[in-house]
Order: sequence, then C-alpha cells, then structure tokens
Amino acid sequence: MKTPLKYCLKLILLCLLLSGGRLVAQQLPQYTQYMYNTSTINPAYVNDNNRMDATLSYRAQWIGIDGAPETKALTVSGIINNRIGLGINIFKDNIGPSTEFNSNAVFSYYLNLSKKIKMSLGLNAGIDFFEVDYSKGSYYDQDDILFNYDNYYNALPAVGAGIYIFSDNWYVGFSVPNMLINQSNVESDKNLIHRDNHFYFIGGYVMDLSASLKLKPSILVKTIDNAPPTIDASLNVLFLQKFTLGASHRLKDSYSALAGFQISKNFFLGYSYDYSISDLGNYNQGSHEIILKYLMPRWGPNARSPRFF
Repeated sequence: MKTPLKYCLKLILLCLLLSGGRLVAQQLPQYTQYMYNTSTINPAYVNDNNRMDATLSYRAQWIGIDGAPETKALTVSGIINNRIGLGINIFKDNIGPSTEFNSNAVFSYYLNLSKKIKMSLGLNAGIDFFEVDYSKGSYYDQDDILFNYDNYYNALPAVGAGIYIFSDNWYVGFSVPNMLINQSNVESDKNLIHRDNHFYFIGGYVMDLSASLKLKPSILVKTIDNAPPTIDASLNVLFLQKFTLGASHRLKDSYSALAGFQISKNFFLGYSYDYSISDLGNYNQGSHEIILKYLMPRWGPNARSPRFF
C-alpha cells in the first residue's frame, strides 16, 4: 500500500470510531461475472433445464491495496418437479480487519405466463456472521489508542426475495437479497455493524447472429440506501457454444474484460479483469475474478442444453 493511502485509511478509521460512526457498513460483495452466477444477487434465478449446477468463484479486488476486498463464493441450485427451485449460496468476504461469512438457503417457484414466457418468484433465508479483528492490517499499532478494542463477533439473520421473468432469449429481474437492516438492540453493535438494503435490477437479451454466433448485451443496476447507484453494462459474444468474450463498464468505476471457455459439456471456466478509472485507480493494479461452473448430469425427459444466461 502506498504511504499516503495508508495514513488516509488510518485517519478515516480514527474518525469513525471517535465519532461513533459505523466501522463496518455492510455492502454485499461485488461481482463482474454476475451474469454467470445470477443466484448470488437474485434468489428467483435458477436454471430451468432439470439440471443442478454448482459454481465456485473467487474475486480479488483492488490488487496492491492492503486489506482490499477478497471474496470466495459457492452456489448450488437447480429445478425439481419442473416447478420448484432449490439452492444454497455461501460466501466469505474479507475487507481489512472485517470478515463476513454468509450462508443462505434459496427457494423459488416457477409459473408459465405464456407458452414462451416464464416467471419465477424466489426467497432466500440464512445468517450472516461478522468478525472484526483490530490486529489485522499493516496500519495496526498496538500502542495506538485507536486499536484498544476487543475483537468483535456477531451473527444476524438475512432474508431476501426476488422475481425473475424470462423467455428463451431475454430476461429481466428485480431482487432484494436482504430486507433486514440492523437487528441488534445493542447500541455498540449498531456503531459497528449496519446493513443497508440493496436493490438489484438485471436485464439481458440474446441475439442469434448465426448458428455459431450469439451476442448478449446485459445490464445490472444496484442501488443502496444513502449511496449513488451502481450501473454495470456488458456485452458478451458466444462462439460455437464454447468460447465467450466480452467487455463491461461499471459507470465511473471501471472497465472490464471477460473471457470464458466451455471446457466440456459439464464444466465452464470464466475470468474477468477490472481496470479502475476512479481516484482509487492510482493506488491499485485492478481486480481479478475467476469462476468455475459445473453442470451436473441431466435427469428427466425435458432436460435441455443450458441457455446463454
């Protein structure tokens, strides 16, 4: 970490503690390849081809800054009985001295709005575990009164909902992954942990340019209470049902390059790199994200090949 930013972070931390501000203002992890792991932001999403899928992802954000966000996630989901979707989402997010571990069970129910259009309603419920270890970070000074605090632990419930409407070549969705704000009645806990509502809107359209070429523009809009919205616009191209190349832009934040490869009928590997264009870009070498998806063997007569979303 560059020295000016190091002292800046320490000053911010000091101001937060002395003013009784919130040390850990909870924001859900950020993903560039959200289009390949949509259930992490919308519990109503699950593949509808009678196949379970499991996805592992790892994101290292703002390389070069000590204590920058690092996220590991696992999702497993699928449809049973052509109507009911079940799954689980697990992630661990490290930011500076804080660690969040989240585990959510997901339930969704599918309806046919017409012969070609379906709607899914989803719910998720689980628990968030939080830990703040004041000894972590290169800015730690055991003789500094700023760090004379015991480590902090807490667990809070999480409940969310979503809606997802789609056909064979387009989709739209809206979700609130956690509708609970701060559940603690302890005043000191409120100063450390505060969770704001996250609202997500997603949409995308797949254009068949030829038998071997598909183009998919998509958008993600995230809004958080008391914060400006985050807008991600992306464009991905699928070649021969195997190779994916794409680019995206997070408004006023970054540009990203994406690449994916269908290793086999069951395995997909994706990678993305974010180049920061905000003021923070002066202190980091970008962000890396990798995703590995496993599509389990098919069951039932209605199993189909996976869609491009």
